[in-house]
Amino acid sequence: MRAVDILERAKTAARDHLEYARFVRESEMLHDNDAQDEQQKSAYDACWFELEIVNALALSEWESAGNPSDWAAAWNERYREDAEELIANLCEILRQKKQ
Repeated sequence: MRAVDILERAKTAARDHLEYARFVRESEMLHDNDAQDEQQKSAYDACWFELEIVNALALSEWESAGNPSDWAAAWNERYREDAEELIANLCEILRQKKQ
């Protein structure tokens, strides 16, 4: 996924746990990362790893609950705030220009 696409998708990525899972999966590989230096690439990878941790925890809990179709309350209460913060961090890393 290109940085511009990740930034666009980030706007709705924390809407629910399934949208977040899609975002995490699609943002794993940044295809235009040649515009970043090694420090920025490392920061991106570290932030993405944190996104994946929240994703794994949320999906595990959702699956343990029997994959309910309405899981918004649990997502909003336990995971959304962390997801939004991590998405914002990832976007900030992408907005930084190579010096």
